[in-house]
Amino acid sequence: MAFIWKPSFSFLALLFAVAVVCVIGGIPGGPVNADIGEEGVQDALKFAVTEFNKKSNDMYVYRVSQVVRLQKQVVAGIKYIMTVKIGRTSCRKGRAENIELCAFHDVPKLAKTSTCTFEVWSRPWIPDTKLLKNTCT
Repeated sequence: MAFIWKPSFSFLALLFAVAVVCVIGGIPGGPVNADIGEEGVQDALKFAVTEFNKKSNDMYVYRVSQVVRLQKQVVAGIKYIMTVKIGRTSCRKGRAENIELCAFHDVPKLAKTSTCTFEVWSRPWIPDTKLLKNTCT
């Protein structure tokens, strides 16, 4: 009976240790929370919004009004997973050099907001950046 107990106890101890590591530090290789001040996060967000504006049929540009969640994941580069609220500005496409200076529309008929999740994959040593996902509601 003692012979069976030792391997079972060792297995349970190992299982417990793995569970603690996953809860405290997240799954190895999985997404971890990021801060807007971290290197690369602002660049990835700017890239995502620029790509959103290029593909949008709207005559006005959008910019971030609120950061909801930022994460990053190491995957043969860095994948940034960003959920943000964006709003329509009063600046028309092609006329704004810095969209951060554009005011949000305050006329209810023209004001429009969306919550978007962007996934950006960056390999800064190449340099190569791609928008993998762009989902807005």
